[in-house]
Amino acid sequence: MLKNKILLKISGSIAAYKSAYLISKLVQNGFEVQTVATESALRFIGKATLEGLTGKPVMTDSFADGEMMSHINLVKWADIVVLAPASANTINKLSAGIGDNLLTSLFLAHDWSKPYLIAPAMNTNMYQHPATTDALNKLRSWGVIILPTASGHLACGDIGKGKLLDPDMIFERIESLLKQNTMLHSNGIKVLITSGGTRENIDGVRYLSNLSTGKTGAVIADALIKSGYDITYLHSIDAALPAGVCRKIEFSDFRNLDSLIQSELKNNFNAVIHLAAVSDFSVSQLILNGETKSIPLKEKITSSVEEISLVMKPNYKIVDRIKDYSINKNLLLFSFKFTNGGNIEPVIEKQFRQSKSDYIIHNDLKSRMNNTQTSFGIYKEKFLIDTVKTSGELGNKIVGLIQKNK
Repeated sequence: MLKNKILLKISGSIAAYKSAYLISKLVQNGFEVQTVATESALRFIGKATLEGLTGKPVMTDSFADGEMMSHINLVKWADIVVLAPASANTINKLSAGIGDNLLTSLFLAHDWSKPYLIAPAMNTNMYQHPATTDALNKLRSWGVIILPTASGHLACGDIGKGKLLDPDMIFERIESLLKQNTMLHSNGIKVLITSGGTRENIDGVRYLSNLSTGKTGAVIADALIKSGYDITYLHSIDAALPAGVCRKIEFSDFRNLDSLIQSELKNNFNAVIHLAAVSDFSVSQLILNGETKSIPLKEKITSSVEEISLVMKPNYKIVDRIKDYSINKNLLLFSFKFTNGGNIEPVIEKQFRQSKSDYIIHNDLKSRMNNTQTSFGIYKEKFLIDTVKTSGELGNKIVGLIQKNK
């Protein structure tokens, strides 16, 4: 019995010949491989080579006879998608949402519960171009796994970054991801994690936000992924991302996050870990030189404006509504409370009462800065039940608490 099904995409790069070695190694190790190639890729490597190695026809055309629904069927068939080599042109198309051939259309139909791996290969200047850099960052934020390039002599004669990573290393990464993805669904427990800080836009370049980096959320997500949990990770635009394979969804402001949580909790999650630092206030009015403007202002406020006034309106507490949003009325809720000094007991008691949280994790900025308290306190029913020093320890504690309550 073959191990896994691998959809290997090949785009137009002179490094396409290296895909033959990768395919050969995958097939020899018991993997089933289906290739999809762009027309430009077939100028560098022939169909006969690819078909001979895989035992399957190369797919290139969304409109070929019998391939009308291939962009949907192949996504369902594959356990992992690998784009190697990935040219600058294809990378930039993917990030822009362009589906002008079978390879790019497949990306638009991708099932994000499955790993998507990209191995770039191009000239150094193309690799370091701002368009390519931005495209790779955007793809990474969506959950695409971007492999590094190798450095050395390039086909064009230059020396530098952009060389396709050694196929043996790509093979090892594929094996690792498939093992990880098998574990991802091993215990059937689904957890929704929110992480990072909301942004309340003022104009085209300015917004109000907070200090949240999302690093704690990413560490906790990885702890759960390693333990076999099925994770959906709602994260802010610049938040840290887990290294493990999970479904990643980006949020922007308070309204957007609230809407996403409501939508996701129509699915049957077992637990929610709500770490996101949510704005207590949103901008309701922007007044420039006495004139009220629509929020958010699309253009940048110029330096010629002499007086700016922001009117803020309070937001409701999303955490107080999570259990009401959920179709699972036995949902386990972990909420976080971030403080900066003061008496914590009444604050914790109020959050338990209003949010109906099962556990609250407390983190105090002032105590951490003064090194007078461990990083996280774990509360249940108003009582402190444990303390941990690091995000990694906290992640493992949460794993244990979910197991205890399942």
